Amino acid sequence: MLEIMIKNLEICEIGELLQHEQTMDKNIMRLKEAMLNIGQQVDPLIIDRKSRAVLDGNHRLKVLEIIKVPRTVCQLVDYGGEQITIGGWLPVTERLTIDDVKNAGLKTEEVDFEAGKRALDGTRAAFMLRNQEKDECCLISPEDYDLHGMIEAQKNVLDKLNNKEKFMYIADDSIELQLAEGRTVLFRRNFLKKEVVAEAIAKRPLPPKSTRHMIPDRIIRLNMRLGWLHQTKEEATKYLENMLHDRVYNGNVRRYTEPVIVIY
Repeated sequence: MLEIMIKNLEICEIGELLQHEQTMDKNIMRLKEAMLNIGQQVDPLIIDRKSRAVLDGNHRLKVLEIIKVPRTVCQLVDYGGEQITIGGWLPVTERLTIDDVKNAGLKTEEVDFEAGKRALDGTRAAFMLRNQEKDECCLISPEDYDLHGMIEAQKNVLDKLNNKEKFMYIADDSIELQLAEGRTVLFRRNFLKKEVVAEAIAKRPLPPKSTRHMIPDRIIRLNMRLGWLHQTKEEATKYLENMLHDRVYNGNVRRYTEPVIVIY
C-alpha cells in the first residue's frame, strides 16, 4: 500500500495546476480559516495526470494561492480511464412551479421526462424542471446551444429564479429521494470529461457545482503540514514519504472497500 500511495501522490507547483471549476467566496472563507487554524492541507488535490486539471480540490487550490503556499500535495489519476466517472449537482428547491418559471420571464416547453432528458443531452435546453408530486415537467429556455451558450443560459435561469427561490445543490445520484419528498428538481446535462479538460486548459473554469467526480481509492485525511509545502519540491517529497512510511508502519492507513460517509 505504501508503494501505491507514493506512486500516486506528488508534490506539485501551484502554478502548474489548472482550475476546472469556479469557486464560491463563502466556501473559500470557511476553508481558509480552517486551513490556517490547523496548519495543514488535509486532503490532497485530485488531478489528471496528463493535463494537470484539478478534478477535485479547486477551493483548496484557491486558498493555497491566497495564503501564498507555493506547492501542494496531489493525488494523480488517469482521468481517461473508465474507473473514474463524472456526475453533477442539481439545483433543488421546495416550491418552484412551471408558473413561477413563466412569471420570471423564462420560456418553457412541457415535455415528458424521457424526452426532456434527451433534449438536455442534446444541449437543446438550459434545464428541465421536474416535480413528481405535482406531475410537472418542462424544459426551461429550450433552444439549440453550444457548450458556452448552454452555460450562459443556465446562469441566466438561476439568476432569475434565485430572486424567488433558494436552491440546494444535491448530488445527482440522490435525486430520486428529493423527487419522492415532493421537491422541485432542475435537471441539467452533465459535462463530459473532454469538456472538463478542454475548459481547464483554456482557463475557462466551469460554473461552481458543475461536476461531481467519483474517484476510486481516493486518499483522504493525509494532513500535510503547510510548512513542508514551503520547502523545495525535493524536501517536501521527502517529508511526505517519511510521513506515509510512519503512518503505514503504525497501522494508521485503512482502505475502505465500501462507500463511506465522511463527517467534516
